[in-house]
Amino acid sequence: MKQIFEGEVYEILPLSNGILFSYCIEVTDDRNVVVGYKMISFENGRMTDITKNVYLAAKFGNNYNSIIKHCDNYITVRSIILPSGKILLFLKNGTMKLIDTDSSVTWQGNLTYRSFVASDILIHKNSLWACFSDCNVLLRYNLSNMREELRIGGKSSPFDKPKNMYLEGDVATVCNKGSKKLTQINLETYAVLNEHEFEEEVLQYVKAANHRFVILSSGLYIL
Repeated sequence: MKQIFEGEVYEILPLSNGILFSYCIEVTDDRNVVVGYKMISFENGRMTDITKNVYLAAKFGNNYNSIIKHCDNYITVRSIILPSGKILLFLKNGTMKLIDTDSSVTWQGNLTYRSFVASDILIHKNSLWACFSDCNVLLRYNLSNMREELRIGGKSSPFDKPKNMYLEGDVATVCNKGSKKLTQINLETYAVLNEHEFEEEVLQYVKAANHRFVILSSGLYIL
């Protein structure tokens, strides 16, 4: 594992030929956060500054100016661009919105479990999965009616404050803020495959090409 950026990193966006990430430049005296954006190219290994618009286009698509109007915070919102061109937005307050190609909201609802809001979502085949940090569970929902179909975890759980999820094939990699571990689980068999432990809180994991990255409390690392 090697640190490639030191500081508070908010989010990694994987690309086919690199990654983009947002980070904190400074917090002003009136507590406003100044955000910066960088790109790492796999072709030359260089890290360069990018504009906010480049970052937003990668996260929300070319119609980002209309999409971000539906977000309370474009950094913390989870955005999934669906094959249909529609965009699924998940806000940190638990609100989920389905945005049509004309930027209109076609569906809106809240993801809660025992009065707690979800911390992250992903789409696997015809299901939506959500992790709940306060309950140490992953829940599977039917996308057609948003009814809960399956629960993994609970009192006896492989998860400890699951904060973020990343999907590769049938395998979800879950970032556990509590145990400081990555937990990989097969969403078809529900088998826990392996774990990777860190000395700091692990906040996000992504894979781009053959490179794996994590955000820890101290910065951005390549595994």
